[in-house]
Amino acid sequence: MNILIIVERFPVTTETFIVNKVLHLAKLGNTITVLCNSTDKGMYNRFFAGNTHVRILVANKVQWCWYLFKRPFGVLKAISLGRQMKQSLLNGFRYYLIQKQAPDIVHFEFSGIGIAYLDILPDLNAKIVVSCRGTAEKVKLLSDTTRQQQIRLLFNQAAAIHCVSADMQQTIAPYCNEPGKIFVNFPSIDTLQFKRRFSYKQRSPVTILSVGRFNFQKGYLTGLLAMQCLAKAGLAFQWVLVGDGPMKEELLFHINQLSLNDYVQFAGSKTREQLLKQLHDTDIFFLPSVYEGIANAALEAMSMEVPVVSTKSGGMAEVITHGVNGMLAEVYDHLALAAHLELLINNFAMRQSIGAAGRTRVAEQFTIQMQTAVFQTKYQQLLGI
Repeated sequence: MNILIIVERFPVTTETFIVNKVLHLAKLGNTITVLCNSTDKGMYNRFFAGNTHVRILVANKVQWCWYLFKRPFGVLKAISLGRQMKQSLLNGFRYYLIQKQAPDIVHFEFSGIGIAYLDILPDLNAKIVVSCRGTAEKVKLLSDTTRQQQIRLLFNQAAAIHCVSADMQQTIAPYCNEPGKIFVNFPSIDTLQFKRRFSYKQRSPVTILSVGRFNFQKGYLTGLLAMQCLAKAGLAFQWVLVGDGPMKEELLFHINQLSLNDYVQFAGSKTREQLLKQLHDTDIFFLPSVYEGIANAALEAMSMEVPVVSTKSGGMAEVITHGVNGMLAEVYDHLALAAHLELLINNFAMRQSIGAAGRTRVAEQFTIQMQTAVFQTKYQQLLGI
């Protein structure tokens, strides 16, 4: 199959799940083209150098100018549209880039990107697939009535709608007139890559790790209130935050106000290799999110046998069975989160057993091989092959 995957940037460290998807679909003999607006050439070469089944198409200014230069009459026609000129030219450019690849499948990895291409979808000679992962569906639809109308139009045009969890399926169901289009395919990780290389160690202070962009969705303020409880209880711990984002200044303020400066460490963004090393040095993974699809970072921690304490945000309760392969609390319940963290801090054997059970759970249902097989089957069904 000739599959076109459309994202904003590719590859990026925060979306290695798309890198894994591309690699494994290519291994099955598919031809994969990734259409994006920008790329990290070094990272691309690291993952895809010499891979004849994968290519990248960057819709940059050079491509845009060349497209316009070769179509002077189209530009003149667009000028007559006035304020709609730019959108008309952009639609033509996007249509040209896609049709030039002659794809069988066009997969928008985020529904927000699919909405940007709405005007040209009826004219594409390919089956359209849209992924629903989180923010675009859980947040934007609450306040933006225009976005609600757009996503209904997008779902009408799509041949299939991918959801990362049953919770996400329930979220988008009211916007889809054909529920049979919706299918759940869980996030996945490479369990061969995220595998503990040496034994779990008992140490003090205990290291608690969170990974994610610094925004309200990740629930870091709730996490700080839980950390304050641990500090007041006199526990020896360090909360390491991997990532960056617009809320960093706000987090620094709250850390100072809650007297947690000695307990919280900002570690910046990390590559996959650096994150693997960090997970080896971690005792507990903490996910205080107010919503998630299903957090890939939590799956990676579980695969590394690091016990996870999480809220029941989004689809996390579809992954974790409380007290068996992780610990769960209600969203915003910092007292329960603190109690779960304290229990694990004080019980090394429990950390070991829950961590091992977490690895087993990921291997049962969340491997990249399983996810790829579902996508491959769905694409073939859409094409009747």
